[in-house]
Amino acid sequence: MTDKDKSNETTKADVFGRVFRLKGAGEIKQRDAVTWNRAYLAHGVRVAMADERQAALEAAIVAGWIVEPATRYEDVTDPKTDATTRRHYLGDALVDDMTPAEVSYYGMLCSKLFDEVMSIPKTTSSP
Repeated sequence: MTDKDKSNETTKADVFGRVFRLKGAGEIKQRDAVTWNRAYLAHGVRVAMADERQAALEAAIVAGWIVEPATRYEDVTDPKTDATTRRHYLGDALVDDMTPAEVSYYGMLCSKLFDEVMSIPKTTSSP
């Protein structure tokens, strides 16, 4: 089964009751990897695993890597401080309000996809 086939297969709800599907590695182009990587690095210093996984998930939201559920992000400016923050949504859930286990799980899947698309294939030897 190809990566493209994997991204199109019907997925059942996971342990969190959510159907979560990423694009297949074959669908990710260089521009998509750059978008994910820039959004990931925009989180600044990630000194803890929780930060790392949240950065990976939110980068996938920004880069459009998540096929299901629907995702979105919005920039919100506090009128009192004039500070702008970005809110990321997975379905109807604000990522900041999800459980740490959910963010860790989905973030790990997003990181694995990034690692997969950045891996250099091994050459095959012919007999």
